[in-house]
Amino acid sequence: QEHLAHWRSQAKRELVMLFPSTAAFGLLLSGTPHPPLAVRVRPTMSLDPADWKLLSRRDQVDGALTLAAAEAGTEAQVVTVTIPRSDDAPSLGLLLDEIATSGDAGIVAVEGLVEGGNGEKATAPLLPGDALVAAAEEGKPTTGVSLEGLPFDSVVERLSSLSSAVGVVVSVKRLVRKPRATVTVRFPEAEGREDARMTLYQGANLRRAMLSSGVALNDPLARRFDAGVGTG
Repeated sequence: QEHLAHWRSQAKRELVMLFPSTAAFGLLLSGTPHPPLAVRVRPTMSLDPADWKLLSRRDQVDGALTLAAAEAGTEAQVVTVTIPRSDDAPSLGLLLDEIATSGDAGIVAVEGLVEGGNGEKATAPLLPGDALVAAAEEGKPTTGVSLEGLPFDSVVERLSSLSSAVGVVVSVKRLVRKPRATVTVRFPEAEGREDARMTLYQGANLRRAMLSSGVALNDPLARRFDAGVGTG
């Protein structure tokens, strides 16, 4: 709970938008300015297929699919780890679950790790909900196979094509929550308009978000200076 509260305090900021007029606006940060904080991303660790969406890749002629986050507040980050293997211990040590399937498409994710298995010895922790996207023999990138958007049997078949006597480099996509900010838009009292509040996620376009929320940024009667010839 302490780590969760720490993440929230860093990732969630409140911005106040002050509109001195409908033709111009200024942005103020409430409180004393501080240097940027390192935001700690929080994995969702979800095995719910509704959290994912499969998209067609236009750059692929073989109908390959790519995994993406289904919700605006989350994003899929690629995590690559190396799992050691040998003739004496050839297993990956992963518990896999096919969380979604439809014909030749599917999503295979890590459900857990075999206790004492090779999965626990990976160079970085693998978490429940991590979706498999690629694998290759350690030190041999040309042996790489794609696992993204495939059903369980296809994933197992491609993993089995890799040598079990050497380590395997596994890439997964992990859903993490985006840092967000709550924005309050305040208008002049003379306009009699209520404050507007919205939630913006990291990387969002502020102007576009305000327009989509119905916030009028320009006074139609005010002279504009961004329309080219004849505007000053």
